Amino acid sequence: MSSNLIERKIDEIEDYLQTCKYKPLSKDFILVNRERIDILVEELRDVIPDEVQRYQDVLDRKDEIYAEAKERAADLIQKATEKMNQQISEEEVTRQAYDQARQIVSAADQQAQDVTDKARQQAQEIIQAAQMQAAEVTRNAQIQAAQIVDGASQQVSDYNTRAQSYLEDMLAHLESIVQSAITGTNNTYQGYLADMNSYLTTVQSDRQALAAQRAQAAAAAQQQAFMQQQAAAQQAAMQQQMQEQGAFDDQEENAEND
Repeated sequence: MSSNLIERKIDEIEDYLQTCKYKPLSKDFILVNRERIDILVEELRDVIPDEVQRYQDVLDRKDEIYAEAKERAADLIQKATEKMNQQISEEEVTRQAYDQARQIVSAADQQAQDVTDKARQQAQEIIQAAQMQAAEVTRNAQIQAAQIVDGASQQVSDYNTRAQSYLEDMLAHLESIVQSAITGTNNTYQGYLADMNSYLTTVQSDRQALAAQRAQAAAAAQQQAFMQQQAAAQQAAMQQQMQEQGAFDDQEENAEND
């Protein structure tokens, strides 16, 4: 696994952030997909243990490297011994071989120690850098998420304010319509009431005139009846008088005849 895998994961996060759109009316804040950024951060966290394991494997191979160096030294000693036996005495060959072997072993030890220290240092640096990058990305994502929530809350507040203002305008308009309707109805009612009062006055006047006419007719009828009664009484009196006069004439006539 390449040591650049962590950098590639960080590049992926940066590329994703580059593709995010800016928050409306802002050039400093962007809108991020929380699920996507969490996945990228989780992948970065998954990569870090693998890189650490790679350097741990290097550390674990320290003994193997040391053994290979010792084996190589021993092989060199053997070859040097065989070669030197052909040129110088056995004592000199042994001394030189041991010196060379010690130098090789010392160099191998130093190389193994250098490799170990370098691997440990690189692993520590990679872990620290990855942790810092992950913490920074997580912090930025949390800040952006909080900003998104704050922006959404502000937008909701603005929408509520606009809705209340619109509702207030509609209620004011409705109140104006109802007031106009009441005023128009009241005016119409007042006109209708005035017409009804005028009609009532006319009806009452007609009733009074009719009552006067009926009273006059009754008085005239009563007067006529009274006159008729008087005429009838006079006629009856005349008839009675005529009857009495006839009876008196009959009596005189009868008296004369006797």
